[in-house]
Amino acid sequence: MNFVDKYLKALTEAHNKEYDRLYPNLEYPEFTAKYGKKYIKILRTRGQEMVHCFLDFDGNIYKAASWKAPAKGIRGNVNNEKYPLMGGEYYKS
Repeated sequence: MNFVDKYLKALTEAHNKEYDRLYPNLEYPEFTAKYGKKYIKILRTRGQEMVHCFLDFDGNIYKAASWKAPAKGIRGNVNNEKYPLMGGEYYKS
C-alpha cells in the first residue's frame, strides 16, 4: 500500500468517525485521488465534489487554494507520525 492509499484510508476513517458523532443521518463522504504532474489532488466525491487537499510526490500535504492549485506552505507530511486529516485540530496519532 503506497502513502496515498494509506492517507485516503486514514482520512476516510477520521471523517466516518466524525460523521457518526455529528451527522448520524448523513452518508459518509468518499475520497479519491487524481494524479497530476506535480501534485495528487485528494477529492471528496460524495455529494458536491470538492478538493480536500493536495499531496506532492514526497508526501507533503498542502491546503487547496483553488480547484487547480495548492496553497503555499506545507501543512504536514503523510510519512510523519502525526499529520492533518480534517483540519488543524484533527491529527492522526
